[in-house]
Amino acid sequence: MTTRRPALTTLGKLFLSLVTFALLAATALSIYAQQPAHSEAPNGSEPPVFLAVDVAPPGTASRLRTLHSFTGEPDGANPYGGVVIGKDGVLYGTTQQGGTLGYPLGTVFSVTPPVSLGGAWTEAVLYYFTSYMSGSDGIYPRAGVVIGSGGVLYGTTEYGGNYDLCPGGCGTVFSLTPPASPGGAWTETVLHTFMSTDGIAPWAGVVIGSGGVLYGTTTSGGASNSGTVFSLTPPTSPGGTWTETTLYSFLGRTGDGASPFAGVVIGSSGVLFGTTCYGGTGACVGSLPGCGTVFALIPPQSLGGPWTERVLHHFSGNDGNYPSAALVIGKGGVLYGTAEQGGTSNSGTVFSITPPKTPGGAWTEAVFYNFTGYNGFTDASVVIGKGGVLYGTTRGNGTSTSGYGTVFALKP
Repeated sequence: MTTRRPALTTLGKLFLSLVTFALLAATALSIYAQQPAHSEAPNGSEPPVFLAVDVAPPGTASRLRTLHSFTGEPDGANPYGGVVIGKDGVLYGTTQQGGTLGYPLGTVFSVTPPVSLGGAWTEAVLYYFTSYMSGSDGIYPRAGVVIGSGGVLYGTTEYGGNYDLCPGGCGTVFSLTPPASPGGAWTETVLHTFMSTDGIAPWAGVVIGSGGVLYGTTTSGGASNSGTVFSLTPPTSPGGTWTETTLYSFLGRTGDGASPFAGVVIGSSGVLFGTTCYGGTGACVGSLPGCGTVFALIPPQSLGGPWTERVLHHFSGNDGNYPSAALVIGKGGVLYGTAEQGGTSNSGTVFSITPPKTPGGAWTEAVFYNFTGYNGFTDASVVIGKGGVLYGTTRGNGTSTSGYGTVFALKP
């Protein structure tokens, strides 16, 4: 099974979360900025601004609006993944636990905006995962979903599926098809059940590529039990079988990466980019050897040929280690990401990987920022805003030992 870092395994599976979804449209943001002490910002970038963000609908005194509070049963608990915005502003997501009585194995849900401004949002459970130790259904979806053609939702479950080869199941990829008429039931289909040799325990979700092909990662399994990158190709005719292909099995040795906890992003010419939490040439000592890597997976020149993996960067610890969040692609194909630990204070970093000027050259890594003890530790991706500003979150305490995390902005 998957080796987990202590920082990730203490995320509160024993507690039911009170989770907030903030309505961003028509909001007033009150931002209080504080620059942390002893910040380091190499390469000419400015230190990040740590933000306390108030979200308030106009004309109300509330600083935060809770759209739905999960109760565990029957609507779900512990939504680790984010939400996606669908047609008419409907939000879609998953809960990793909770659901029907006796089967708290996770849900897929929607939260629908009110007809009139200021009204109540409506939460609905679209699907309950209930097949524990029997059947082929998945359980415990850790990532969110993506929206495909026709409003179909696609996602992964960390466990479930094949119980013969993996205790608790090797994990699945699923689709959830909307009803033909409003108010009808959504239809879940297991598109693929992992079999250990092609991967175990997909933590991340999938991305949708050209032709509706799904791409994703598994944290372990594969030829060397160090994780995989896979694709799922839709059938040529409706109702047919999806075709799963293992594009690459990580070696976990000889400088290659191991255990991709994050998914991939799709770059120019269909190249896939991602991170591995472990592996590489770094000398970090953890659950597995290595400090982690950034990799590219290049599609074949001819149909059916092998994909080619290339390690773009080996983390050393000084520039970060254990990257567990997905990359984002910025202007000029520059990759941006976060490392959960490492850096000058061992509290994590924000980094960039710049492509070479000539094909085949070396990619260049730069540390944008070294987090300090009070404001660091992030296993979340950044997003790119206007002017190239990076925004993200940390689990660190912020400005005091009693804080509960931060939202930051990092100017290039």
